[in-house]
Amino acid sequence: VTLGKVTGRKNCPLVRSLHQPPPSQSRRFTCPRAAGMMMGPMATTTGEYRAASTTLQVCTSKHDATHTGDGTTLTPKQEVSVHDVTQAVRDAVIASGVRDGSCHLLAKHTTVGLTLNESEARLERDYEKWLLGLAPNEPNRYEHNDLDKRPERPSDLEAIQRNWVNKGLGTVEEFMALEPINAHAHLLASLLGSSLSIPVIDGELAIGQWQSVLMVELDGPRNRTLACSIHGIGD
Repeated sequence: VTLGKVTGRKNCPLVRSLHQPPPSQSRRFTCPRAAGMMMGPMATTTGEYRAASTTLQVCTSKHDATHTGDGTTLTPKQEVSVHDVTQAVRDAVIASGVRDGSCHLLAKHTTVGLTLNESEARLERDYEKWLLGLAPNEPNRYEHNDLDKRPERPSDLEAIQRNWVNKGLGTVEEFMALEPINAHAHLLASLLGSSLSIPVIDGELAIGQWQSVLMVELDGPRNRTLACSIHGIGD
């Protein structure tokens, strides 16, 4: 996992005003015991508002990532793999200088999922079996895989032209020739979700003892990008 340059700002009056309640608004909360809940001590944070953003680059090859080049040699084979990116996210939080706030992650792909769970070798293999049991990699099951019938509607063609042709990457025909048979990966990504929002408390991700930030590759191997945005109060 490669951490990109962290950029941000601090003590921004406009953004700070959107996050800080007016003086008359109470920061205290009450939790009735009758509801069966208990609330821990409430801590008050003071300091400068900070906002920072970066990207995390993840190579999802199951082999030695140093031999995959810049991505041009990677051939997607619809592999499912789980990648623990917790330390990279922690590094981004430290670099941001945010002490108390939140960290937002977004997978910038339609065949990648994000989840919080235990990072353990055998469980990661269970993920692959379970996910492919939900949406098997069987090309004839899905309409999205009928490449000869795509693009079907004008907006489908417009999307290819906007994201491929207009960027000088090739023609529509060349795009379709490179399109993988991966409908199942899109469906699984929708089930897992593509974003996470994690509290930051005392400069640390406020996750559970056995929780890790996991990126689930559903159409690998590929080079993937996670957008990371961190907001809150710092020193």
